[in-house]
Amino acid sequence: MSAIERLPSLRDEPPMDEARFLAFLHARSEDERWELIDGEPVMMMHPPSLKHQIIGQNLERLLNDALEAQTSKLFAIREIGLALEGNPTFRPQADVAVIDNDHGENPYFAERFYFAAEVLSESNTREYISAKRLRYAEHPLCLYVLILSQTDKAVEVWSRSNEWKGLVYRSPDDRIDLPEFGFSCFLRELYARTDLA
Repeated sequence: MSAIERLPSLRDEPPMDEARFLAFLHARSEDERWELIDGEPVMMMHPPSLKHQIIGQNLERLLNDALEAQTSKLFAIREIGLALEGNPTFRPQADVAVIDNDHGENPYFAERFYFAAEVLSESNTREYISAKRLRYAEHPLCLYVLILSQTDKAVEVWSRSNEWKGLVYRSPDDRIDLPEFGFSCFLRELYARTDLA
């Protein structure tokens, strides 16, 4: 199944909300990974490639190093479910997100997040990633959305401070600065320990 293909049995159903999505998940195999995007359950590639995981781990580590250096109450975490208040049809799983200890009462999805990142893979299309990026930007606390390629060194940085206009970084020596998090790194650091390093 492709990343944006709907399940045939759900084509005539109304958009799924969080409650129906959780019931749907309980009926599926634990080996499957699903997200809810605009009311549609979307199966993600499982398992992610090693390169995908390494890039996500690099970003998580660099973010946490920066946040810890400024004794922030925020922290970065990988593969986390997120919730957008007022939109129960959107329950994605971000590759990396920045949250705080007060992430809400929902045991499955963090309701407060300040940053979300997606590592592109074969199973997610531009349309799918664009939908997630736009929804992440709707969260009033979210400051940044990053999209990282795993086929070449390329990172898109979308920020609230830049009115959600995207900047693309391609040179290994490009510096990516996220001042609200005390974060600054060279693009090459995000690709450490991969064949793109």
